[in-house]
Amino acid sequence: MFLKNKIIAIFIFISILSCQPVEIIKPFEVDISKLEKISINAKEILLKVSYNSIFSEENIEELTKFSPLDLIVDWNNKNINNFGNENKFLINIIDASITKKEIENIDAKKYEEKTIFLYEIFYLVEYELYDSSDFLISTVTVESSRSTTSQKYISLNETEIIINNLILNSLNDFIAETKTLLKMYMGEYIQ
Repeated sequence: MFLKNKIIAIFIFISILSCQPVEIIKPFEVDISKLEKISINAKEILLKVSYNSIFSEENIEELTKFSPLDLIVDWNNKNINNFGNENKFLINIIDASITKKEIENIDAKKYEEKTIFLYEIFYLVEYELYDSSDFLISTVTVESSRSTTSQKYISLNETEIIINNLILNSLNDFIAETKTLLKMYMGEYIQ
């Protein structure tokens, strides 16, 4: 009897120790208000979206909670502010895509997977500043891209983490590049 209770206690103790904690993923949220802001000397700001999402096997915009296009439109609407009463600032979003491609892993060791996934995100936005007579004062084209890879057979949670990190990091890259180029080419109109 004593031996039986001891074996049961040891079994319960080992099973409790062997339990792995479940990784709980925090919901992915992007607070646009915490990202950098730009103020431009313009009476009005116009936003034009020229990008049309291409539905293909590689394009994964519809699989993400926040598409790159939604985030870039939201950032331009909320974080580019105008002051003054003379100029017109036009923002033209040409591309904001994210793709997933299956590629050959050329660095694969003997027992590693021969194919991996390549995730790429690309932004292309034109900023144009016009005076009150609709003459072009300055134009800036901002292009930003980022990529990462993952193993082919990973969990959906890991895939979501990889995609969310890629989107957030590429958005920060794009904002930094935009701020740098706008200061360089429209410096006297930026505050």
